[in-house]
Amino acid sequence: MLKKLILALILLSVFQIVNAQKNATEYESAYKKALETFKIGDYEKAQSEFGVLCNNRIETFLVPYSFYFNALASTKLQKFFEAKTTLKNLLVLYPNWSQKDEINYLFANIAYEEKNYVEALNISKSILKEDLQDDLAEMKSFYIGQISSQKTIQDLTKKFPDESVLIEKKYKVVINNQSSPPSTNVKQTKGYYNFGVLLPLDIETLDPEKPRKNQYAVDIYQGMKMAKSTLLKEGITINLFTYDVANSADDMLELVNNESFKKMDLLVGPLYSETNKVATAYCETNQIPIVNPMSNNRKILDEYNLSFLSQPSAEMQAIKASDFVRKQAFMGRNTAIYYTDSPNDSTMAETYRLQMKKVGYEIVKFEKILPYSDDIGSKLPANKVSHIFMATSDKKAGLSMITALNKKDYMSPLVTTAEAFNSSSLSNGTLSGREVYCLDPEFIDLEKPEVDGFRKDYLNKYGIIPSYYAFHGYDLALFWGRLLGRNGNNIRKGLDNRDSYKDIYTLSGYNYIKSQDNQVLPVTTFQNYKFVLAR
Repeated sequence: MLKKLILALILLSVFQIVNAQKNATEYESAYKKALETFKIGDYEKAQSEFGVLCNNRIETFLVPYSFYFNALASTKLQKFFEAKTTLKNLLVLYPNWSQKDEINYLFANIAYEEKNYVEALNISKSILKEDLQDDLAEMKSFYIGQISSQKTIQDLTKKFPDESVLIEKKYKVVINNQSSPPSTNVKQTKGYYNFGVLLPLDIETLDPEKPRKNQYAVDIYQGMKMAKSTLLKEGITINLFTYDVANSADDMLELVNNESFKKMDLLVGPLYSETNKVATAYCETNQIPIVNPMSNNRKILDEYNLSFLSQPSAEMQAIKASDFVRKQAFMGRNTAIYYTDSPNDSTMAETYRLQMKKVGYEIVKFEKILPYSDDIGSKLPANKVSHIFMATSDKKAGLSMITALNKKDYMSPLVTTAEAFNSSSLSNGTLSGREVYCLDPEFIDLEKPEVDGFRKDYLNKYGIIPSYYAFHGYDLALFWGRLLGRNGNNIRKGLDNRDSYKDIYTLSGYNYIKSQDNQVLPVTTFQNYKFVLAR
């Protein structure tokens, strides 16, 4: 965790030596020698050499660096009292030294080592330098992760209620203390699989006389029930256990410690961040997969290697967009990239920029835009580019981009998200003569036989036309039911086997080969008053 910080300080001090006047040649020579000793890991000798330099009161900017590296060497040797004394002397003698945040970082590191967690967290809050934040988060996660005492975590959570790493650790400690991993052999041989469906069903509003706030969740569940019947015909039995889960972490914690919940083989959901953290910690302890059916936030995959996104993340969509563009006969090797206000938009745009740079494209423009034609028009490149990429979740942005392009008679192909357009208000004339391609993870091909068959079955069972979410729930339960039915507990082996993806689904299917993120992304284009798959 200290490596990047140490390297930065080494480079900074060496850079300043090169640019300094040669008025302290002997000191600088000794400093360089001590620094080399530190870099090869001989901390005992480095501490001694820097100690001599700390006692030398020669006028040079390197003296505070000598104090710092002396303290750092002491820390490496776990001589924490000496390290703290040296840092305190540094602050007294050089109160205006520019690396004050680095001093506090080392103080925090020592406090963590000494298990003074309150002091460490308080010091960390005082560090504002942007380029230290990732290192701070890594250090915090490392040391908090080592705490096994439930009481210590609870006490710290009360004092630092906004520290997400403490909240996550609290639930992990509770789950680890109260859960025991189920027997692998039982799971592989019992002949059926229990799916815990953790969705905000909002049961209190399921009265047919009242509007349903979360109809999409009900649709997902009803689609999954349809899949249960299909799987039974294939000789695979799944049981669906539904839990009305919103965003209360404490309620979720109570649920995972319920004895009946420990029979689950896979969780679908929860959709909200706080409950998802608890559920993920539970799944990690019990080594069962957890699938988020709605999110495209890749960060939720970082905590556990058997957590999955059913929809491709913003990053994956950008990667697949890059793959698509490289296969098209677009003229030129340059692009203009735009994005709107959502964090997902900027994430997608940045990933796309990196992907296109990797394959040799020139990025002519990379700009945030407002979803209005005047703002977009003012930011269009002067000369034509091979294509324009726009990452947006704003339904006004698509037509605004088209309007801006029309005003400037700019005919470059547009690659964007399906969310950029309100398809119900589009006409052939709107996009006439234009190449427009949409990244559309929710695309339903109404001409597909599987789609037609599911629509008829769903209409017969529920009396309504299925929404996208019903199709999605159906495919999700089919895929994971087949995967478990064919591979038992060996989830990763099944996911990395190409034979797992030979089945046809109502939507576009799945691909998790060496990934936790679904790698299948339909790209559509507008023809004859509707979006169809781009060929």
